[in-house]
Amino acid sequence: MTQNFRDHPSADSSLGQEDVEMNNAYLALMEKCREKVFLIDKNGQITNSTQEITALFGFSKAEYRQIKLMNIIHPDDIQLAEEQMRQVLSVPGKTIDYRIRNLDNRGSYHWVEGRVTNLLEDAQVGALVSHFREIDKRINEEKEQALLIQNLTKRNLDLNQFVYIVSHNLRTPLSNLSGLIEILDIDHLNEHNKEIIDLFRTSTERLNETITDLTYILNRKNDQRVKISRINVSKIMDKVCSSFTEQIDNLPIILHFNFANKHVLFNKSYLESILTNLLSNAIKYRDQTRTLEIGVSLMTDHNGERVLKFSDNGLGIDLDTNQDELFGLHKRFHKHVNGNGVGLFITKAQLTSLGGNIEVSSKVNEGTTFSITFCNDLINQDLLAES
Repeated sequence: MTQNFRDHPSADSSLGQEDVEMNNAYLALMEKCREKVFLIDKNGQITNSTQEITALFGFSKAEYRQIKLMNIIHPDDIQLAEEQMRQVLSVPGKTIDYRIRNLDNRGSYHWVEGRVTNLLEDAQVGALVSHFREIDKRINEEKEQALLIQNLTKRNLDLNQFVYIVSHNLRTPLSNLSGLIEILDIDHLNEHNKEIIDLFRTSTERLNETITDLTYILNRKNDQRVKISRINVSKIMDKVCSSFTEQIDNLPIILHFNFANKHVLFNKSYLESILTNLLSNAIKYRDQTRTLEIGVSLMTDHNGERVLKFSDNGLGIDLDTNQDELFGLHKRFHKHVNGNGVGLFITKAQLTSLGGNIEVSSKVNEGTTFSITFCNDLINQDLLAES
């Protein structure tokens, strides 16, 4: 049969003079302390309380002596409180942690957190001692955080759904529009109408790029199966450069490579995308009054982390003005050059998703250097064959 704490056998109440003096000393200490402490007898009756509790809940010491503990506990917490009381009464010296709601004299409940210890057989105390603190503020903050997370999750789902609908619902009519422009016989148009068709074509291409970028970002964000491998950065750089053969051959460009270290642990597709974005930007935002020089190096820093530096002597970026927006979506810093402002956003997203980091130093009309640090912790993941 389950024993109710109200029926627990009484501890020996016969105290000698020395025990009484020790008990009085303990009670005097309670009066002076600034802690929230209840003394409770074996039947759940409150026998003493500190002034801090009166200040918090409003009941006087005399009122508390007329109150049983269970009468000031929130109804939803009583079953748990009774079970914990049975546990603490089962063994002398036993301590139980708890979190419950206590009633004040205005009819409101407050969250409290603490622990109760069975000192019924202690001659100095002779009671259950409950120390606690109010945690209303923390509980409210936890509720606000939970609500915030819930709202952010819902907004994120709504945003994903919006991007999905927009990208898929626009793709078909956009493809049709592009097709119609291509089959249009512009030879029969005058120069004015040809210019209008060129504007249509340019706008259609930009819209198609935007939809492609949105779809790419959404798919990457939802893809949790990013694979890590030991990548030869030099090989990836050569592959990226081959995609820009026409520009490299026809423009005044000098490439400097220094791969003192050849490998990083990363996602192969991500690294190719990052280097492609950086090389594309370097070419796009070059200073046309001088030969473009691009430097790419891979070193190990003093922390043992691999750092890839990508530098150019292009137009540069005004970091004093644009530092906070540098990796923002659709943020552009040279309006005279066509672009959609997505490359750096994707680059940082890919790096941070795998624990990496990217920093930028730049001066207007002098050039820009991107410093990419790869996360060493990736070595603990399952690796694929060398890429």
